Amino acid sequence: MPKRPVQGSITVLTLFLVLFLGVADNQVLSPLLPAIRAQFGRNSAELALVFTGYSIAAALSVLFWGPLSDRLGSKRGLLAGLAVFGCGSAVSSLSRTYGTLVLARVITGTGASMLSLNAISYAAAAFPYRKRGRAMGSIVSSYFAALILGVPAGSWIGDRFGWSTVFTFILAGSCLLWLAVFLLLTSFPGADPQADKRPRQGEALRIYLGFTQNGETLGALLSALFASAGAVGFLAFLGVWLHDAFRLSAREIGLVFLASGAAALVASPLAGALYDRIGKRVQFIASSGALAFLLLLLPALEWGWFLFLAFGAISMAAAFRQGPLEALITEVISPARRGSFLALRNAFSQLGIALSASAGGLLFQAHGYWAVCLLGCAANLAAALLMAMLVSRKHL
Repeated sequence: MPKRPVQGSITVLTLFLVLFLGVADNQVLSPLLPAIRAQFGRNSAELALVFTGYSIAAALSVLFWGPLSDRLGSKRGLLAGLAVFGCGSAVSSLSRTYGTLVLARVITGTGASMLSLNAISYAAAAFPYRKRGRAMGSIVSSYFAALILGVPAGSWIGDRFGWSTVFTFILAGSCLLWLAVFLLLTSFPGADPQADKRPRQGEALRIYLGFTQNGETLGALLSALFASAGAVGFLAFLGVWLHDAFRLSAREIGLVFLASGAAALVASPLAGALYDRIGKRVQFIASSGALAFLLLLLPALEWGWFLFLAFGAISMAAAFRQGPLEALITEVISPARRGSFLALRNAFSQLGIALSASAGGLLFQAHGYWAVCLLGCAANLAAALLMAMLVSRKHL
């Protein structure tokens, strides 16, 4: 772990900013979708490709990066990820056809998969499990800080200068963070001097299959898949629903993200201290159940304070769930295989996102937003049930 409190704070802040940029890049698409739809003349089902292309690329590429993370270290993975991520942002900003934009999202997803994998792996090695909840809670609060700062800022930029300009700013951010990681983070704290003796890439399939044959690791993987599906599926078409149902502009949709993310940002570090006490597993199950219930209510609400309160409650439930999941997943596997397991976990998560985005696009087109929320409700209940049934160590 970091030897000095200052180094620990630098580690948390740097990883927070890395994940903040990656999450903001993906979440800002929701309020930008109406403008993208208008420019390229695509329907809701076709718009889902910007999400599914990103997610499928992330799911496949992360399986390659996982063993490399085990062998080469998380710091190098972060630097490589930021470089690829920046290239995807550059292509996004220059896109003049829908096909080019989808290709750009594929490149971005490849880079983003390296960011999430190596940020969590680095944090897991930097902090012992008994303190990991608080650290992870602070780091993953970046997900909700992106709702408060990244999405409203991106929405405002998109409204004023055009949606493609948003990705120019993201490119600049990736360049600055590359320098920060290079200068501020030490070499991967958990690096093993025997790393060169670990299995080569050709043996990765055997390692990944081994994870699926253990009930506890399989339970963690499937819980991550359904949790991601339940959280992102409804979010992908939130901007289009708000625009179509209430005639909101991208800037006004950004304000909705701002309001909903504020509660989650405050709650996330507090949640970290709580699940260090009551257990990550219990809090994940309870929060998933709460999120499922709230998604049933959301599409029935009219524009007004109750809708804002519902968004805040949904964000808080997600905040109370995300940190426990990240901390728990780093503990169900040995440190020597942590990078590979996190890679497979991220692949499962991205598969859940791709499936929910594709199904959500079809459901939204055919039945409306209530069907998308019903799908999210079912996915969150499945995540809670799988965690309760397959992850058996009650102290986790």
